[in-house]
Amino acid sequence: MIGEGIDVCIVEDNDDLREEMACALSQQGFAVRAFADARGLYAGLLQEPTSLLVLDLGLPDEDGRAVMARIIDMMPVGIVICSARTAVEERIDSMIAGADAYLVKPVNVDELAATLVSVHRRMTSQSGSAPRKPRWTLEDDGWTLCSPKGKKVPLTGSESTVLVLLFANTGKPVPRERLIEALGHDSDYFLDHRLDMLFSRLRRKVRESAAERLPLRAVRGVGFIVSP
Repeated sequence: MIGEGIDVCIVEDNDDLREEMACALSQQGFAVRAFADARGLYAGLLQEPTSLLVLDLGLPDEDGRAVMARIIDMMPVGIVICSARTAVEERIDSMIAGADAYLVKPVNVDELAATLVSVHRRMTSQSGSAPRKPRWTLEDDGWTLCSPKGKKVPLTGSESTVLVLLFANTGKPVPRERLIEALGHDSDYFLDHRLDMLFSRLRRKVRESAAERLPLRAVRGVGFIVSP
């Protein structure tokens, strides 16, 4: 089976098509999770990231290219667009936005499987041959943030607490509730945007101390993510 050991998420709002693709890819050996909309995908990725994404552009709750931009910020992932939009401009815009392949519906499932294997092989080859880049790290049991250029930024207790949790989930969005609970408060304690203020001060502090931008981003409707 050509998809053995490869995990893939499908986002398709048409129930019949989603079920058909999920069933066909599962029979090819892929580990498949399928979602009807962007919200479901985001919730699923909170539980477990994915290597590949099959994405429809015409989703009911968010444009597919907007979803693609968010996912690319969240984690390394290969993206195959499956859309009924046939215009060349749609293909070009999608590829520029970060798609690895663009297939037009109705999609032949064997072609889809072969495309996913090709994208996965290319990603694996690139990650295996690329030199490792310096990364942001936490040192001194989480009390010091070290930049890729070796600059060290001392952290307060609150800053250390949230960064330790974020770095433990590198590349995955951490819900606001978990961050607030880690700080020792109830989930409604920071409804006055105190969590946002904490991260805003932290970003500014790192920028001024290390002359670099901390790769910390807010994920709308979910929480925060760090991609060092």
